[in-house]
Amino acid sequence: MRNERKIEVELSATYYWEHFSYILRYIDRHYLPLLQEKEIVFLKDFSELPFAAQCLYLRLASRRSAYFRIEKLNYPEIGDLANSLRILRSSGFLLEVTEGVESIFTKQECVILAKKQGIKVPSSASKEEAAALVSSLDLIASFSAGVVAPIRMEVFAFLQFLFFGTRSRDLTDFVVKDLGHRAFVEVQEEDLKPYFQTREEAEQKWAISLWREWFYTSSVSADEMLASWRVHLLPLAESLLEPSVRAFEKTCYALGRLLEREKAYVEALEVYEVSLSGASLERRVRVLQKMGELEEAINWARVGLELCDSPTEIHFFEDFLAKQTSKKSIKQVTSSLKQAELIEISPEYIGQVEAGVAAYFESQGYYAAFTENQIWRNFLGLFAWDLIFAERKEGFHHPFQWAPSHYGKESFAGELPLHLLSDRAELLAVLRARAAENQGAMNPLVDWYSLDFDLMERFLNAMPTDGLAAIAHYMWAHLGTHVKGFPDLFIQKGDEYAFVEVKSPNDHLSAIQHFWHDFMRRYGVSIRLIRLKYK
Repeated sequence: MRNERKIEVELSATYYWEHFSYILRYIDRHYLPLLQEKEIVFLKDFSELPFAAQCLYLRLASRRSAYFRIEKLNYPEIGDLANSLRILRSSGFLLEVTEGVESIFTKQECVILAKKQGIKVPSSASKEEAAALVSSLDLIASFSAGVVAPIRMEVFAFLQFLFFGTRSRDLTDFVVKDLGHRAFVEVQEEDLKPYFQTREEAEQKWAISLWREWFYTSSVSADEMLASWRVHLLPLAESLLEPSVRAFEKTCYALGRLLEREKAYVEALEVYEVSLSGASLERRVRVLQKMGELEEAINWARVGLELCDSPTEIHFFEDFLAKQTSKKSIKQVTSSLKQAELIEISPEYIGQVEAGVAAYFESQGYYAAFTENQIWRNFLGLFAWDLIFAERKEGFHHPFQWAPSHYGKESFAGELPLHLLSDRAELLAVLRARAAENQGAMNPLVDWYSLDFDLMERFLNAMPTDGLAAIAHYMWAHLGTHVKGFPDLFIQKGDEYAFVEVKSPNDHLSAIQHFWHDFMRRYGVSIRLIRLKYK
């Protein structure tokens, strides 16, 4: 189903202004009651700028660099650049910069200026070392008409944050969509709903996002990281609001792992203790075990079993508890692997064992295809398309979402049309029609490049109705944890079929793979677990 057609798209000269105007309309429609004075003043001042000055500000504010050499600016669509620069300065959107701008000059420019001043720069010197030998003022005076920086950047970024609900997206998303690099299900502008309901929700996630960025870019010590976390993030734990929960837990996990690597186990526990995510609970149990606090580790493993629904996490807690009662306990997954079929393939397939097994079955007259998670995800994504994008009026906050924001959560409701499974020809026709209508549109389950309707037809004709219904229903109810771990291959010869899991001599069966193998067998789906040896 791969779409090879290339579409040439010509953007308007001021496309970025059109994109920001879209965001401003959204802010005006949804967020005016939440704005503070600084944001209201920004919007008013920006609206009063001439069009060309607005364009220049957006050009500069959207770039990664903090400083810009006036002589290097080249935006033909803006026209009189000097006039727009003057207006932005006088309106408080642009600042003349005289210090700390060495980074925007080349090494060669720094070397030339140093030579004029009688300073010799070693050829081995880095750009930063060369720049350190000369001053910002001298550089600006010698090589440019001046250096400027866009200001009020925090407000500019916060307005985009309100629109997207995250700091990981910005105006470039519009361009990616416009150029056709990504296609999304169309949602009308008037149907978009605000991500944040209160100012507190927005400010809380904003604070966590800023701290996370600092964490991943700063070079301070782990102790300093922890001290900052205690001041800026820990106080949020008691009043954490729903939009911030996932970001907060991921941040705590990342800091905890850093502290573990520093052998600061007590401090790592302090961080993990404010999170009940499965990942943090697992680390908590592991750290307590390392510290010799076995009874407490056992208690938290029991908590993990109660709270978690990821097979990998559940398996960890079950296995941990089993080991405490029996020194001879063998993991269920290891036991299952010991009972696997053994086949021989040529050493030429080392590194591509699935291809080797596919060739083995093809030599015996089977149809064989690599499926793993793709066939299941593609089937469910098309089968449940209307439910994922139901009415397109709930859970959509901006035009660049793969799915509604509550996708995979308990509130993501809707009953699968399981009645369609009784007529496989009709079902296949429905899936084909949905694929044709929505070709290329982003869907959290569908991979257009692996969508193969010859394989899909074989898959649907082979699957028992009860098994297909049970698997689809379970995946739908556990979108966050159970849409992976499926067998590697699908094989078929006449009425005989099987899903085949392939394990090389040193490979292991994961908890999620073991879960699905067991689940499929219970519903009459044929599974073959194969361990390889080389001829």
